[in-house]
Amino acid sequence: MLSSLWYFLSVKGVIIELKGFVPQTAWIAIIEILVMLLVACLLGYAIAWHYRSETIDDQNEKLDEQHTENNSLARAMDDYKSQVELWREKQLKASQQKSSDLISEKEKLQRHKSELESSLKESRNETREVQSRLQEIESEIGTLRYRNRQLEFQAKELEESNSKLKEEIENLATERKEKKSISDHPFVRPVESDEKDDLTKIKGVGPFIEKRLNMIGIYTFQQLAELSPEMIDRMGAAIEFFPHRIIRDNWVGQAKAFTHTTP
Repeated sequence: MLSSLWYFLSVKGVIIELKGFVPQTAWIAIIEILVMLLVACLLGYAIAWHYRSETIDDQNEKLDEQHTENNSLARAMDDYKSQVELWREKQLKASQQKSSDLISEKEKLQRHKSELESSLKESRNETREVQSRLQEIESEIGTLRYRNRQLEFQAKELEESNSKLKEEIENLATERKEKKSISDHPFVRPVESDEKDDLTKIKGVGPFIEKRLNMIGIYTFQQLAELSPEMIDRMGAAIEFFPHRIIRDNWVGQAKAFTHTTP
């Protein structure tokens, strides 16, 4: 703007006062200024286009390089995606296989757990049965101990009874010696060894009672057949047997029957 005014006023000498103002000179100066401006613009545009073309070429080269790099990146991205997809497929297959293995292992563990629970239940049942059996055995042991004490007490009583019976036999033997005569009493009447009978044939007489009878001198059916009620009471007291059992089982009658049948 300042250059245009300088050219308009100084170079062309255009007078802006009304007295000295020449329109033709002013128009020529304006046209020249416009032409110079147009030429300056064209020169500037040409210069700019020259420098700009190099920049554009550089930018095009850069764009081509960028495009090539983008293509390379796209291919790399595609390769990476392919690798990722393969990796995902492998991981998926591995996960599926692992999941299948875990499910199979879980089923095995569940079966093993069921077997263990069943075994534990059976063990508990067996334990309860064993405990019940142990209680029964302990009860039986207690009963056997009580029975053993009873038997020991009975054995002690039998020993005492045997001692008393032996004393009574000794006393009877002593009395027999003092009297110096043989009595027909069935307790003391002597018998020969071949006269002894099997007294266990009589109902109610077992081996034990037979021995007790032998200890007081009764060996034959004949001796039992000759027993009187008084002798039965004495014999029952001597062998510690209930007299009414002797009467109820009818030892005397049975002995008489065996006496009659014996030749």
